[in-house]
Amino acid sequence: MNLLARQAESLFWLGRYIERASSLARIMMVQTAFDRGRAEGSSWQWLLALYDESEDFHKRYDEATSDNVIRYFLNDPEHSGSVLRSLEAARSNARALRAMISTDLWMHSNRAYRRVKELPDSALSEMRLSATCDAIQIDCYALLGISSSTLYRDAGWRFFQLGIDLERCDQMSRLLDVRFAQLQTGEADGALIGDFSHWTMLLRACGGHHAYRRLVSGPLQPENVARFLIFENSFARSISHCIGEAEQSITELRTVCGVPTPTYLLKRVSDIIDMIHTAQMDPGLVPYLHNFNDAVQRQLAELTNDLGSSYFDVDVASKKVAVDETPPDEEPDWVVKKDGQTDGAAEPKPASEQSQSQS
Repeated sequence: MNLLARQAESLFWLGRYIERASSLARIMMVQTAFDRGRAEGSSWQWLLALYDESEDFHKRYDEATSDNVIRYFLNDPEHSGSVLRSLEAARSNARALRAMISTDLWMHSNRAYRRVKELPDSALSEMRLSATCDAIQIDCYALLGISSSTLYRDAGWRFFQLGIDLERCDQMSRLLDVRFAQLQTGEADGALIGDFSHWTMLLRACGGHHAYRRLVSGPLQPENVARFLIFENSFARSISHCIGEAEQSITELRTVCGVPTPTYLLKRVSDIIDMIHTAQMDPGLVPYLHNFNDAVQRQLAELTNDLGSSYFDVDVASKKVAVDETPPDEEPDWVVKKDGQTDGAAEPKPASEQSQSQS
């Protein structure tokens, strides 16, 4: 069966939105644990900084209290980045694919969306938030499991997996940036960059604590945790593993499924992998972790733009650089400049996401 561009795009964003809802719920669970015993409103502003949502948040809320931030990220129908809107978008894409997906997947996408939409106010309290977010994650795991068990292994499956891997990579880079966001908003001391509890919660937030302990014994070190979450190819949520899986999906779209794939798209993925390999050689990564995460997020946004223009018939205004125009000895853009700052280019918003956000 031939796959239409709109079907490929819907499968891609179905995977991304399921993973996005799961990741945001996971981050909020970590914050709930970190916030226990602290004063009201003392440690939730960093979440707004992490997703660059402060301006939009303050258009509708007066203060960044825990109750307001929880509602904003969990089930605010006007916030396009909330868990509710992510599950709504996943449901919308599933509806567009109704003829291609199983009844189980369609029904569970409806069920997951309704559960969040119908959450009572009591479920948003800090006392019950952990259980609420855990239930959301279970729904998302169920959606991913049903998809894995029932989707036909053609080009559509590769687009679905590609969406999951790119979103997982983006969310991991944001999760690694938690401490920097807290430093930005004055909710953590610079000396706490090596705080044991923070890095333990980080591992638990991405389900990597047991995997990490299988590889590394002894006292937990921030450098070891960061390297595990970025470079460990055998951990399914590491940045390196996700980019490698994305490269494999794109390669199989061309070689196995016969989908025309432009050279610049493969070059984009190769550049990200090269950047990760360069960072892996740096013996002191943690102090520059924010710069690295910023670079990863910019590259992922550009890759999403390239996917939109290559596969989904999305018109991307930004001009692409031809392969032979790339500077031969270009310095990796995550490396710290002499003034202590990275290149200040703004992160481009994926064109495909602009079209999907209207769903």
